[in-house]
Amino acid sequence: MRDVSREEKKYILTVPGALSLRHALSQVLHLDPHNGPEGYIVRSVYFDTLYDTDFYHKENGEELRKKVRLRLYDPQSKFAQLEIKQKQGPYQRKRTLHLDRETAMSLLAGRYDALLEVPDPFALECYGMLQTQCYRPKTTVEYRRFAFVAPGNEIR
Repeated sequence: MRDVSREEKKYILTVPGALSLRHALSQVLHLDPHNGPEGYIVRSVYFDTLYDTDFYHKENGEELRKKVRLRLYDPQSKFAQLEIKQKQGPYQRKRTLHLDRETAMSLLAGRYDALLEVPDPFALECYGMLQTQCYRPKTTVEYRRFAFVAPGNEIR
């Protein structure tokens, strides 16, 4: 499991503004090695409870909230990442578990017991949460990311 704490800033940009910012950032940051000419695809399946608890916590602006997603960067990939992002004020904690494709497909089908075969304590925590709180796959979000990496760090 990978565990990262950080502060995220998000901005709405026009296309010309985004292109200008991309040029400026390319002068001081390294390009993400996964970028193609137009970046790369990010696809996430978000899970939520039967009553969309996590969604409503976000909509209501609650300070303490979380989201659960299964993410992949290439539709042909042999693995996916199960992530839990927890927000507290301006800070986020993201825990990531790398899963093989078969386990990821089991989660999409609602068979969370596949996590019991993953030798990581975080897998057992995810299993307990998904199972006892009745999480289900709810929505898919796909976008193209063009990323930069700061020298000496892996955060995009």
